[in-house]
Amino acid sequence: MLFDTLTVSAFTTLAKLMGAAKALVLARVFGSSAALDSYLLAFLLPSFLADIFCGPLVPVLVPKLVELEFREGQAKTVALYAHVLRRSLWFSCGAAAALASVAAVVAMLGAEGGINLKLLGGLTLLMMPILPLSAVANVWRAVLNSQSSFVIPALTVTLTPAVIILCILLAGRSHGVSILAAGTSLASLAEVGVLGWGLRRVGFPILPHVRERDFSLLEVRSEYSYLAATTALSAGTAFIAQWMAAALGAGSVSLLNYGTRLAGVLMAIGPGALSVTILPRFSYMVAAHDWERLKQSLVRILFGSLVIAGIAAALLIVFSVPIVRLTLQQGAFTAADTRIVASVQACSLLQLPFIVGMTILMRVLSALKANRILLPFSSVALVVSTGLTYVLMTHYGVAGIALAASSVQILLFAALAILVFRRGPRSFLKDCDAYAAAR
Repeated sequence: MLFDTLTVSAFTTLAKLMGAAKALVLARVFGSSAALDSYLLAFLLPSFLADIFCGPLVPVLVPKLVELEFREGQAKTVALYAHVLRRSLWFSCGAAAALASVAAVVAMLGAEGGINLKLLGGLTLLMMPILPLSAVANVWRAVLNSQSSFVIPALTVTLTPAVIILCILLAGRSHGVSILAAGTSLASLAEVGVLGWGLRRVGFPILPHVRERDFSLLEVRSEYSYLAATTALSAGTAFIAQWMAAALGAGSVSLLNYGTRLAGVLMAIGPGALSVTILPRFSYMVAAHDWERLKQSLVRILFGSLVIAGIAAALLIVFSVPIVRLTLQQGAFTAADTRIVASVQACSLLQLPFIVGMTILMRVLSALKANRILLPFSSVALVVSTGLTYVLMTHYGVAGIALAASSVQILLFAALAILVFRRGPRSFLKDCDAYAAAR
């Protein structure tokens, strides 16, 4: 597992280095402009919907695919994959069509309240393909992960920044932010192409024939519903934060995105890569009813990850200002921007060790098909986050938004840790088998 995690982390690091290069290009070409704000806001809705409806496919499908192959063979695994792929594709296409209709109406409204709605709607239309492409990509990624094939899915994350940089360099600023929107959709298409090639390599069909079902999808639908609702609430905090940042004035959304980028990079390299590799293994332990090994693995991985992430976060917070100055302060990005982004970055990095811990605990719950437990936690977090963001942004500006997000993540980790490690007759670690039997 360590080798797989390091492999995924290496590819993710490469992707994030390319993402950093993309940030440099954006900072030099667009700075913290209103046009870049329009692109970020337009990207927010399709990416928000993709996170809600497509993102949960991986943690829901991987445990079920592993269980089916362990107990009934690959034929049943392919049958489940075929039904989920068809349903996901139809649903995502319908959602994209509905969103495109809304974007077309917005594009006809012109400019209002300092926001260019015509540009916002047009950019959203350009990024509509993200939804169906993300659905296909996540189903294929789940199949590959269930087969312990991690390299190709990890490789695909390098494509998005690479394609966007290429589009900007080829088109330049003359095409404005429209080239960013087109490049984002093109990057999603490239990801699907590479994942399809990887799927063929592990012996799965790209478009499997959908046969009559002789098994129930009720469990998959139930787990998907719980996790999609949880993801919607979690993504809602980021969605609200972006729009609240927009209320602080032109360029604030861009400054928030620049300031939270490093934390996002580290979370993808560390907890993101770890969550990919531990989920199939936790799922296999659950399918084999190897509860003792599951408990030992959870404690060992969680403790080691928290220590490493805590040390990394502390060092990066101390050197936040020079990091921003060296990486972003050039071209249209000014020294004043550096001061604001550095403070946002320091506040955002506070959540790093707690995000790592939350990711590990959530993957255990996914492996046990106990995602329903996460829904009430996310509901409370959304309310707390909204109130805390409003209070802190009035005192600390954009940095207050990042500080609110970190505070909420700390509280969420504490709540999940209490749930998992509580003592007594209802102890989670003591009764893993009871959780599995109750699902």
